[in-house]
Amino acid sequence: MSGTDVAMSVRDTIGKFSVRASHMQIDLGTIRHHADEKLRRIESQGGPAERLAALKKFLKIEAQRLHLRHRFGIGGGQIVKARSLIVDMVIERAAEAAAKGLSDGGGNLAVIALGGYGREELAPHSDIDILFLHQGRKDAATAARLSESMLYLLWDAGFTVGHSVRSLGECIDIAKEDLVSRNSLIDARLIRGDEGLFETLRRKLDEEVFEKKKKDLLDQLMVEREERYAKFGGVVCLQEPNIKETAGGLRDLHVLLWVSRVVYGSSDLSRLLTDGILAERDLKVMLASYEFLLRVRNDLHFQTGRRTDLLSLDLQQQSARSLGYEDTSQQQASEIFMRDYYLHARRLHRLSEAHLKKAQKALETRSWFSRTRLAPAIGGFVMRDGVIDLEPVEGGASGKADSRIDARRMMLAFGYAQATGAELSLDLQESIQQSLPGVTREFRSSKDAGEGFIKMMRSKGKVSGGLRLMHDLGFLGKFMPEFERITCLVQHDLYHRYTVDEHTLRAIEVLDDLANSRGKQLERYRNIFKEISDPGVVYLGLLFHDIGKGLGGGHTEKGIKIAEKVCARLHLDQAQSEQVIFLIRRHLAMSHISQRRDLADEKVILDFAVQMGSLENLNLLTLLTYSDISAVGPGVWNEWKDVLLWELYNKARSILNPGASNAADREAENLRSRIAHMLASEVEESEVRNHFDQLPEDYVRSTPEPTIVEHIRLAHTLNARLIRTSWKINAQSRCTDLHLCARNRTGLFAAIAGSLTAQGVNILSVHLNTRADGLAIDSFKVRDSAGEPITDPARWEMIDTVIKRALGGELDVAAAVDKRLRSQNSARIQRRKQNGSNQTVIGWDNGSSDRGTILEVRTGDRLGLAYKISSSLTALDLDIVFAKVATEKHLALDIFYVTTALGEKLRDSDLPLIEQSIRNALSREAEK
Repeated sequence: MSGTDVAMSVRDTIGKFSVRASHMQIDLGTIRHHADEKLRRIESQGGPAERLAALKKFLKIEAQRLHLRHRFGIGGGQIVKARSLIVDMVIERAAEAAAKGLSDGGGNLAVIALGGYGREELAPHSDIDILFLHQGRKDAATAARLSESMLYLLWDAGFTVGHSVRSLGECIDIAKEDLVSRNSLIDARLIRGDEGLFETLRRKLDEEVFEKKKKDLLDQLMVEREERYAKFGGVVCLQEPNIKETAGGLRDLHVLLWVSRVVYGSSDLSRLLTDGILAERDLKVMLASYEFLLRVRNDLHFQTGRRTDLLSLDLQQQSARSLGYEDTSQQQASEIFMRDYYLHARRLHRLSEAHLKKAQKALETRSWFSRTRLAPAIGGFVMRDGVIDLEPVEGGASGKADSRIDARRMMLAFGYAQATGAELSLDLQESIQQSLPGVTREFRSSKDAGEGFIKMMRSKGKVSGGLRLMHDLGFLGKFMPEFERITCLVQHDLYHRYTVDEHTLRAIEVLDDLANSRGKQLERYRNIFKEISDPGVVYLGLLFHDIGKGLGGGHTEKGIKIAEKVCARLHLDQAQSEQVIFLIRRHLAMSHISQRRDLADEKVILDFAVQMGSLENLNLLTLLTYSDISAVGPGVWNEWKDVLLWELYNKARSILNPGASNAADREAENLRSRIAHMLASEVEESEVRNHFDQLPEDYVRSTPEPTIVEHIRLAHTLNARLIRTSWKINAQSRCTDLHLCARNRTGLFAAIAGSLTAQGVNILSVHLNTRADGLAIDSFKVRDSAGEPITDPARWEMIDTVIKRALGGELDVAAAVDKRLRSQNSARIQRRKQNGSNQTVIGWDNGSSDRGTILEVRTGDRLGLAYKISSSLTALDLDIVFAKVATEKHLALDIFYVTTALGEKLRDSDLPLIEQSIRNALSREAEK
């Protein structure tokens, strides 16, 4: 095949994969002809007002035509190209009209499209970026007049225009200094004007910018990429990704093209393919994924009628329907749609990442005396300068490695990478992907394969790197098809930030980080890890803990059945398999009990210890729970959960290992003595001791030391006052801690919660303590209605006054709350928080505790929620003896231990009436 034939084949490949989403095609020639006729008619109309009105109507109709074509399944690439063409024609005519008023007709000027518009990828509501280029100072005034005349027309027509008026020299100077401007010029395209001037710009950019300091330019691009990931998300599988900027988004391909321009001298895909820089297989995959993302982005723009790149939960549901996805018995349409999105984004990100590394390597310079360091490895591999590669074939062409690799050697390569921390070469990665069909059922069931995989899972502190590499190259899903099923499986639960596979891998990374940590903060969990006899068990437990998701409800039981088969296939012995299954069966137990139950209740602790059965099981489950919670999303693991989990662990450990209770008692006694010494100048030691004696034993273990100090100070100074309060800014949790002390009475919590609500204070969490002498000592974590900590002491004082008035009977709490909610619910921020998150689930537990009936309310978080629930219970003459309130990502979980006024548990027959009362209160609140 001749060079011309190759180039034509390349262009056909690119065209086919960059603009096709269905068999239907847009005829751009027809669009141009139709638009040309319409625009000529508009130009012939009477005055400027009539022409402007006709132009607006033309643009509206053309937008509707594009939307209709989109709905019929036309590809994303075609839609944006057609949109770019229509805007081109409007700008061309605007330039022609403006040039008529110039003395030279604008002959020495050029109107240039930049950025996405320059790439002919103008989404339905994207901004248009234009450069008005002139030769030098003498043409500056003419260029300014041309731009002014054109821009007024474009603005009046409804376009959002980013523009600049620059000379050749100014363009070169700013390209040297500013990364964004330099990138936009890479995508520059002449719309109208002096072609020679435009070509001079391109030549000067080559000579004075891109051919100089290539390494510096590349470094700047890579730094900008990392900053973008830090802002928008550096992993593909976010619950609400930015389709343009998040890892795996459209920008990943843009960066690859910009890097190619710097390193290889071209951002043209045809040339990169013919030069052998991009493999045709990789290019097809990247362009198919890019095309899918373009189509989704177009859909977001059409849906919202504005520039929208964030694929939020509500838009995911709308896009799924718009793009033809349907619900199944096991998954919502939006979950199926998002899995497709993640798969495409993941492929685009992985291949972009691989070729970026290749480009970086191409710029590396070697001194004349440097040598490649080679080290052979068993299995036909070599280590070349810290990169694992296939061993070259003796006598092969140019020393090229044999691309054939069987499944056993793949497993060996991953093992080497895990053990050494080395990367796999691009050639080896490609060989693995091409050879994946060799990962057969026979290999998966072989003892050698099982032993190799288990060996990797026992590499404490190194497991996640090997697994993620396997996952990225598709090997993990082939070796373990059960994991392939949860790959890119979305979780629409307003809690998990990542897909199931990403959450799983992150949980394993958390455990690795724990093993490799050195700080005091995680020392106690690290010590537990040291007690584990087989680290592979907890890693396998994490790998399988969500394996049953996506199969309908009851993912734990379904996961157990799946894991039993996988453990047998891996040839685990019976004891190991039983421990893995135990972890899957109980993987929610510790978080559930620690966060939703009263840990002072002996029955709760005894029942949990019985579930554990042994100290080894407790240790394993504690590590899994810590890793699982930490991997849900940033900030989900916090001090409050740490304290609760550790309290539950210590109490259960003291039962399973009685010798440990003495150490815990000594630690508690040391704490009492330390606090008594700390407060010696303020409070008598006997009063400090009395404070602890008046509270359950778990108070010492479950309450942070600074909080205990505040509680004692408040109790000491209460005297005849209605209430004493203490405010502290909590920088770690980005909230404010409110501690208060008052004499306990029916409805106390409701009155306080109502007072906070009336002042626009949102309760994030609460811990209620009641001393034996009747003093209530409560701690709240709060923020203002905008989600920020409350930091102004004057504001604290105002809130304190409202609480005192409520407790003194001077304030109608219900009326004050209703007034605040009516105002708050009309605000945009509250509507946004409530969007799609107000489904309420109420549960009752009358068996887990002897202290009271447990009420669980899970619903969308909003101002006044705790008050509405607690006031409903108070109105029914019920007492709240214990409460835990927690908020995660606008989702609230409120736990109340409830008794009758006589201190008795509720009867089962009364529960439906109480539940209906709560639902009615929440419904009324939502309607306001």
